[in-house]
Amino acid sequence: MTPLRAIRIAMMLGVLLFGGVAWFITRTPDWKAPDPGLLDQLAMIARVGWIAIGIALVVMFLRFRNSPNPSRASTVAIVAWTLGETLALFGGVILFLTAFGGWYIAGVTALVLAFVAFPPPVNR
Repeated sequence: MTPLRAIRIAMMLGVLLFGGVAWFITRTPDWKAPDPGLLDQLAMIARVGWIAIGIALVVMFLRFRNSPNPSRASTVAIVAWTLGETLALFGGVILFLTAFGGWYIAGVTALVLAFVAFPPPVNR
C-alpha cells in the first residue's frame, strides 16, 4: 500500500467514524434538540463553504489535475481530498449538533468525488 492510498483510507475512515458517533449520539434518549435557528445558521455557513470549495475544486481539476510532475500531482490530490473532507466533516458537525444528516451525506459524496477526480499519481 502506498502512502497516498493510506492517507485516503484514513481520511474516509475518520469521516465515517465521526458521522457514526454523531448519528449514535443524536439517537440517544438523553439528546436534546438545539434551538431551531441553529440549523439555519449552520446551513448558511455550509452553503458558503460549498460554493467556495466547489469553485476551488473545479479550478484545481481544470488547471492542475494532469500535472506531469508527480510531486505536484500528489500535492494537488492531497489538497483536493482535504477540501472534500472539509465538506464531509462540517456536514458531520451539523449532524452532531442538529441531527440533520443531509449535509453529512452530501459531504461524504463530495469526498468520494474528490477521491475519484483526483486519483493518486500512478508512479507513487
